[in-house]
Amino acid sequence: MLQGKKVCMRTVREADLELIYRLMTDVSEKGMYWLIDIPAEPAFRRGFTEKGFWSENFGRMLITDIEQEGKIVGEIIFFRNADYRAGYEVGYQVFRREDRGKGYMSEALALLSAFLFESKPIPRLQLTLVAGNEASRKVAEKCGYRYEGTLRKAAFLAGEYVDLEMFGLLRDDCPPLRL
Repeated sequence: MLQGKKVCMRTVREADLELIYRLMTDVSEKGMYWLIDIPAEPAFRRGFTEKGFWSENFGRMLITDIEQEGKIVGEIIFFRNADYRAGYEVGYQVFRREDRGKGYMSEALALLSAFLFESKPIPRLQLTLVAGNEASRKVAEKCGYRYEGTLRKAAFLAGEYVDLEMFGLLRDDCPPLRL
């Protein structure tokens, strides 16, 4: 468990599965920059059953609001993007529109970034954002991630191909985890 001032981040519990799957697949709450992907429920549950959504190359943590008695507000994941790349890619989402813009994700990203650098022998982390997603860009930049380039027409969103922006954070640029 990782705890900040606003959020507590923890791994997924079996009792969370139904709620998390419902929140992850509620397309009406995704917003205009979310690359819509609805995982099959059996595969989703199998991911938990087999490894608890946690392994060397993939991890999922739930983001909960400390003041609201552990209300689940979002998730943050890390994964190995490609075998030849050093480090991990990080992805995140706040599940409900009503919970966006409250600082949850900035704190969660800072905590996870520091945790990964302290627990894994990696030199870098990266984020890939849909171009124009200013809210997510602000989160990345607030946490020290730097713009590294644009992947042109790299993703399909709302009926068209869109650009993706790559952001990176190096080990030396990440503040240590404060426990």
